[in-house]
Amino acid sequence: MDSYVVEPQSLFIPYLSDVLAAAELRVVRVAPTLDVDDIRASRPEALFVDTDFLDVDPADAVSAMREALPRAFICAYTDRQGARADRLRFAGANCVLSKRSGESEITDALVAARKRGSFTDPRCD
Repeated sequence: MDSYVVEPQSLFIPYLSDVLAAAELRVVRVAPTLDVDDIRASRPEALFVDTDFLDVDPADAVSAMREALPRAFICAYTDRQGARADRLRFAGANCVLSKRSGESEITDALVAARKRGSFTDPRCD
């Protein structure tokens, strides 16, 4: 599945690419910021977004991505907890993952979310 990653910290891109590949998500595009026009033009099947560094409200960002690509698999990666996970799911995220997750946890969660349609890391609720 072709994937688009929004991650402002380039240091983490090789790690994320390897972890996503283990979940059968091939990274085809990486951007440091949210660019809905670029996402729409790239037409990825999946989006993996670090929501902690966005210039806009994370739920608004997920909603914009969902509007741009209604059938895409969207994963929000965050270090925040509580109501934010609910807002991200309501906005259209299929998967909400904690940044405290290890490699195998991320891979397992992504695979589970794709099979079931959704997954929320308990550390985010």
